[in-house]
Amino acid sequence: MIKEKLIKTIKNAYHSIRIANIKPTGVLATRALIGLLLVPILVVILAYVMAFYAGEISDDASRVIDVGIKIVDHIFIPTVLTAIVGFLALWIDKNHNGIPDKLEDDDKKPL
Repeated sequence: MIKEKLIKTIKNAYHSIRIANIKPTGVLATRALIGLLLVPILVVILAYVMAFYAGEISDDASRVIDVGIKIVDHIFIPTVLTAIVGFLALWIDKNHNGIPDKLEDDDKKPL
């Protein structure tokens, strides 16, 4: 029952994307990019939690945490913040039809 509901939800989302003339690969690529940006953050958090749980930190875990924090701090925080602010308008769907409101607007700009 849950599996059928999940499949139906995925089909409806895919159909809504196709109606809006948006390529589903672009939406999936955007989600994959955001997921890829979150991987170093999650690795650092997991390494820190495991070290806290063990009560001691090994040299390897210390290096993973140190390098991960540097990566997150210098590279990913500005990128993730820019992406979240930029895509925030595209995630708003006030009429709940599965198509973001910004993409429903008719652009009359010449290509």
